[in-house]
Amino acid sequence: MKEITSYQVDLTYQLTTHEMMKLYHYVSKSEYDVYLYQNGQVADAGNFPKMLSFFLIATSKKPLVIVIDGEKPDEGYRHIKQLLNKNVKQAKIRNRHKVEVDNDISFVI
Repeated sequence: MKEITSYQVDLTYQLTTHEMMKLYHYVSKSEYDVYLYQNGQVADAGNFPKMLSFFLIATSKKPLVIVIDGEKPDEGYRHIKQLLNKNVKQAKIRNRHKVEVDNDISFVI
């Protein structure tokens, strides 16, 4: 079943270019849609130029929200957290929505 889950992540420091590349490569090859949010700015982690622009204005002083859309988003988040392991100070689930499909109409529960 498809889910949309968001995680609030406190970073120790701003992501390095190497960490951004690892995140981008993982997301672009996965079946997840991953979005980053902070201070009213949103970026698709599967689009490297947009993600790079996002991190030019993002700060490690405020939490980063990672939104993962797909089947079993917790697995995707565990992998992302491993990629950023040294940088994650604290993380927690913010919201979880299961999407049920019935007669080609999607409902978010």
